[in-house]
Amino acid sequence: MKIKLTLGLLVILLLSCNDNKQNSFTQTTTENKVTFDTIVGSKAITNEISGSAYRKSATEYAVIIGKDTSDYTCVFTESKDGGKVNIILNIPYSKATMTYKQRLEELKIILPKAAKDYNFDSLHSISFGRLILSGDLAIDITQQYRQKFGTINKLENYTTFEEFLKGSKLVTDVNTLFNPYSLSVDKVSIEKLFFTTRQSLYWASKIETDTTNIPDKILDCMTWVTMSKKLN
Repeated sequence: MKIKLTLGLLVILLLSCNDNKQNSFTQTTTENKVTFDTIVGSKAITNEISGSAYRKSATEYAVIIGKDTSDYTCVFTESKDGGKVNIILNIPYSKATMTYKQRLEELKIILPKAAKDYNFDSLHSISFGRLILSGDLAIDITQQYRQKFGTINKLENYTTFEEFLKGSKLVTDVNTLFNPYSLSVDKVSIEKLFFTTRQSLYWASKIETDTTNIPDKILDCMTWVTMSKKLN
């Protein structure tokens, strides 16, 4: 009887673990595996960002693993004018503690939660701030730019550069993230385009790229994209 009871409890425990598997984060050590619950935390904000008079709502999101809240946050807003939804990828101007890839993975976790709070059919734009803050993405775009336009530190006009960005990793990554929501990038817009130094890149971001593959000058600009609903 005790053996049957023990086996029954074991089966229930295993089934429970399988049900919760998708909501867990597994960290592997050399000795064992430790599993932490992963949730998305959110809080309503008002005056933390400008334009509160024109907003219906604004929410900041962050991934929480166990008791640790991620350094990376992003903000979703809904305007009073037509209910447009905008995303601000709230990358800090202080030294980044996460790579571009890590932030992308956390954004992927945040989106399903945000989609319950905001109507993604009304998603209008995503603001990235300065390109250099994205670290490895800025390097990739600079390398791609040099392959297309040459190695001389010459800047194309804004229209040409915006069109170039539509074929870059920036747009590819955004389209991949929002494909489950039937959304894609319609337009890329920039301001204050210039070349900055490799030292500025090191100061502003955490990178994974081999330093021997980093150009001496890195493209930088304020960047945002306009989204549109995919046609079936």
